[in-house]
Amino acid sequence: MDELIISYSDENGTGEILVDGERYSFGRGSDADHRFDDSGLSRLHATIYREGDRIWIVDENSSNGTFVNDRRTEPAGTPLRDGDRIRIGHFTNLKVSLRPKAAAAPAAVSTTVSSEASGAEEGSGFLIPALILGFAVLVIGVSAVFIGVKVLGGGKTPNVVTDTGYDDSFPTDPADDTAGNDSNKNDAGNQNSNGANGTDPTPGVGDSATPDLYATPFPGSSTPGQSLPVGKTYQQMSEAEKNQYVKSKAEVVSRVIGNSGSESIPPEAVAKIRSFLDSYVSRIRSAKNNDCSGGGWLRSDMTSVLGRAKANAPFIIHAFNDKGIDPQVGLYLAMIESEHCECLQSYTGPLGMFQFTQATGKRYGLDTRSGASPSNPDERCEKEPAAKAAAGYMKALTGRIGTGPLSIPLAIASYNSGEGGLGKNLRTALEANESQDRSFWTLVANSDKLAEQFQRENIKYVPKFFAAAIIGENPRDFGIDMLPLSLYTR
Repeated sequence: MDELIISYSDENGTGEILVDGERYSFGRGSDADHRFDDSGLSRLHATIYREGDRIWIVDENSSNGTFVNDRRTEPAGTPLRDGDRIRIGHFTNLKVSLRPKAAAAPAAVSTTVSSEASGAEEGSGFLIPALILGFAVLVIGVSAVFIGVKVLGGGKTPNVVTDTGYDDSFPTDPADDTAGNDSNKNDAGNQNSNGANGTDPTPGVGDSATPDLYATPFPGSSTPGQSLPVGKTYQQMSEAEKNQYVKSKAEVVSRVIGNSGSESIPPEAVAKIRSFLDSYVSRIRSAKNNDCSGGGWLRSDMTSVLGRAKANAPFIIHAFNDKGIDPQVGLYLAMIESEHCECLQSYTGPLGMFQFTQATGKRYGLDTRSGASPSNPDERCEKEPAAKAAAGYMKALTGRIGTGPLSIPLAIASYNSGEGGLGKNLRTALEANESQDRSFWTLVANSDKLAEQFQRENIKYVPKFFAAAIIGENPRDFGIDMLPLSLYTR
């Protein structure tokens, strides 16, 4: 049976991996056998399997897909042959090679030499130490190679060789952004309010080991070196500083959820994001009101809301990671759907932290029933199953709409409006000007031409998501002494 060698080329160089077991996986997380530093990879991205001469690769429900010779892998796996080229992530390329195994070294021949035949007693006395010395040198050399591979190889196993002369000239493509389609669904219910007004901002709960975020540069800022004024919270900034802060932080959110790709967010969208952010900020106050009763969730102070989110974060992060969706999507869907209240019910009927209708919850694995309510709950009110169902739903939406930087906000919007309504509005917007991007911001720019429901409700959804992510990922910028929510993994 031939040896299976995977040559690789990524941002950090080239190398070879000897696959000598029945399976070998790739990704950017600790679960992968070989980890690549490529933000376009899912934590467990793809696995190569082998049974004798049969070799195939399976995509592990990754966000950006796995491609063999520029064709997306089949759901049940794609066979691999010598010379096949595999593309994963933004810039990681693999090449399959099958090589005949090296012939086994011949067995050593034992020769008995008498002292007479050797000619001198001293000669035979010298031979044994020489053999011992040679063996010691061999052992030391092999150990040095093993240690070098473990330190420099970057994978879990010692059979990674950082050589090689691998041909890395075949083209790499940007993150896959598959075309969306329409279906006649209007699935997840929602409850979208601009939030209640509060009073003055004051610092909240404490995790004192939080890193200092105030002096960090504005990621995404168009002004090189521009940074938050040291010692200033958002509330203390000038109007111009607030606008620049919102723009730059929104573009960070866009890069994170859009697989490291980002497009400039137009001024009208920045203004909408800021209006929701300011509403959240107005609810930072010293008097806590942790209330998830009907309507009370909108009266909760923001430190209490973020405290609920902190408690929910570990299982949301786990559920969305399992589906290859960035966990910030799950954290802030739950924020805008229910402010992390586990059994909230909308006046239109959807229930739970992720506001599932009965039919959609059932479709994604929840035990739902008609007439369920906070006083008579079904599985939509169980936080961990609901998070898994929400991750499954978002996986389905991104599979239809795409996983690129412009598509993820559309998928988030369709969680609220359903794919059918979103597709119809997008067609209307693009008919007005075909040169516009296929993006949610195009819908915002053309909202006056779109359906009344979009203008009244759906237009708020994605800007509110971005506002929630800005305050949730930068709480200390608002005087709330917490870590970013996405860091609460346990």
